Amino acid sequence: MPNLKKAEKPVSQFAVITDSHIRLANATDEGGYASNRLSLERANYIVQAINHLQPDFVVHLGDVVHPIPLLENHEEAVEKAFEIFSEIEADVYILPGNHDIGDKPNAWLPAPVVKEDSHLIFSKYWGDLYKSFSTEICHFICLDTPIMNSGFQREKEQQTWLENEIKNAKEKSLRIFVFMHYPLFICDPNEPTHYDNIAEPARSWLLELFTKYKVEAVFSGHVHNPFVGVHEDTIHYSVPSTAFIRPEYSELATVGPADEFGRNDFAKLGFFLVKVYADGHEILPIRTYGAGKLDADIPQTEPYQMLGAKSPMLGVTLRRGWGRRVELAADGLDEFKRKEAYRDSLLIALLELGVKSLRVPFADLVNADIRQRLSDFVKLGFEFTTYSLGIPDKATMATIKVHGNLLRNWEIIFPQKSLPQLGTAIRLARSVFSGQLFIAPVVPIKEDKGDGKTFQHFASHGFSKEDASQIESWLSVLDTPTDDIGLTFRVSPWDDPATQLHEIDQASQRVKLINLQLPRLDEGIYFNDNDKLSSFIVDAYKASQTMLNTTLFIDTFVDSDRGYYPRIGLIDRRFNPRPAFYALKLASLEK
Repeated sequence: MPNLKKAEKPVSQFAVITDSHIRLANATDEGGYASNRLSLERANYIVQAINHLQPDFVVHLGDVVHPIPLLENHEEAVEKAFEIFSEIEADVYILPGNHDIGDKPNAWLPAPVVKEDSHLIFSKYWGDLYKSFSTEICHFICLDTPIMNSGFQREKEQQTWLENEIKNAKEKSLRIFVFMHYPLFICDPNEPTHYDNIAEPARSWLLELFTKYKVEAVFSGHVHNPFVGVHEDTIHYSVPSTAFIRPEYSELATVGPADEFGRNDFAKLGFFLVKVYADGHEILPIRTYGAGKLDADIPQTEPYQMLGAKSPMLGVTLRRGWGRRVELAADGLDEFKRKEAYRDSLLIALLELGVKSLRVPFADLVNADIRQRLSDFVKLGFEFTTYSLGIPDKATMATIKVHGNLLRNWEIIFPQKSLPQLGTAIRLARSVFSGQLFIAPVVPIKEDKGDGKTFQHFASHGFSKEDASQIESWLSVLDTPTDDIGLTFRVSPWDDPATQLHEIDQASQRVKLINLQLPRLDEGIYFNDNDKLSSFIVDAYKASQTMLNTTLFIDTFVDSDRGYYPRIGLIDRRFNPRPAFYALKLASLEK
């Protein structure tokens, strides 16, 4: 997903939906889930949302219905699904999922697996199990993945067909997009086989084929949760369900699960709108909130066009862990296996908001696992700023020398007493880093009260507007040129953001990063005023749009609901948007 020219218009756009799990109106609360009764309502809302967005075409990645082929009400459910999705005004392409034709071959689940003839009802209503179509610059391929590793004749026929399709498309210089129900992987191309990926040997065969012909993107369903992976030149997207969330993935949150033990975490329900440009594509996540039951003031189906109207001047600080794999419990559908996943609902929130500038501590670049995920994000178009403390030591220099190409900016934070050594730090940094350098002093969050009874144990960093008049004289005494050095300023959570940003902008003409600390109260008092936070963030955003050579980092993006200075952010600990998220989104749409 390259950076595109501002206001570039897409050459094509399409919607990807999956796992509608349509049940009949007389469905029971199977498993104790009351939300089972909402599948029809949610599917109908999806049709309305898609027709509102007017994509060129729609792809459904499978599990169209919930009753499996062996159940007597399977075809009746398919008839109902056919009736609902026939209302979509664009062309619709339907893929088979495991609920449509049977599970992939496996040795540990009692669910019926795919058979030679289990697809007959699917084919009757939706046509071919695998198919393709083209536009002027793209070729789209829909696959039958439950059949893979079955050894059936139609698996071999699909393999031969796919090789020819993908080869011919590349010879015509068409960009290739692939759609499938089962993902090849959710975390790592080398992960063990589990319920939510395609097993060997089909996985490696497909990965090698996609790599050889430089497939641009692969879209899959089945997992009911959003994930994004990168393998070579191909981006792999797992699309969220329109009906319910697989509850075992609630393990990815650091708070308790949402309604129905996570299954009705309706803020995660939705689909993707994909915009294809002359030299890239973008994913616009559309949240439906379970049939669109959301405050009428929030535009449920109006996506923010990230790349076409990108503002690189806005970023977020990621204080909470974001790049490590999380182990899910060996339970339920994977009773005998353990699988891992990333907290990619955070990534989806960033994509939805259109924020591509991320600020992380230097430790994230040091840790090999996190660094791999950071590298993936860079391939997705994100830009990283890292911050380190003190004069860079040998280990820091070695890390930057090898991996500094992953960074756009490097902040060197220094204690005030280390000012005389700052010139040395700058020279060392320049010798290994070609990006933009920034400097920032360590400061207390609040000044000491000076009454002899309290002290300040917490530190922040960044120059204040009051420091601005002294900065140039400080830098002039350093034994190295500093004309190219940027400055990091801070806006206190107790200040008026618009006023502070204006005064900082007037005080210094250098390239600037601004650490905008979101409102807080005190060390042990929880700030949870959604209205005040929304007003604060909108005022800051509008003020930042008039500033030159400045990137504003919102600190912090995710709730900090434990530890010191507990406070809400733009998304909660389940990575679902708070009102301030939408307030910022609406403000960005107004420009």
